[in-house]
Amino acid sequence: MTRPKSRPQRWAEAASDASEALHDMEEAKGKFEDAMNTLQSIKDEYEEWKDNMPEGLSSSPLGEKLEEVTGLDFESASSSIDSAISDARSTVDDAEAIDLPRGFGKD
Repeated sequence: MTRPKSRPQRWAEAASDASEALHDMEEAKGKFEDAMNTLQSIKDEYEEWKDNMPEGLSSSPLGEKLEEVTGLDFESASSSIDSAISDARSTVDDAEAIDLPRGFGKD
């Protein structure tokens, strides 16, 4: 019969799993940032189109669509991801470094 893993062993494994998953997220963040930069450059093209459109068309269906596209905030989305990953990294690092209690009379 296999002896069950102790709490500290399970903690260490879970913290390591969290760290690995977070590393994968950090790598995916690079792809996300590339895609967001591409979207931003295309959005800039739509902004130029909107800015050069005759004033009478601004309230047309075309103008409304251009307004919708140019109103998207890609920078905010990217900074939210950065903040969330940074907060998660700090928590996971704390979990990996914590001095766990060993039990009555053992600490």
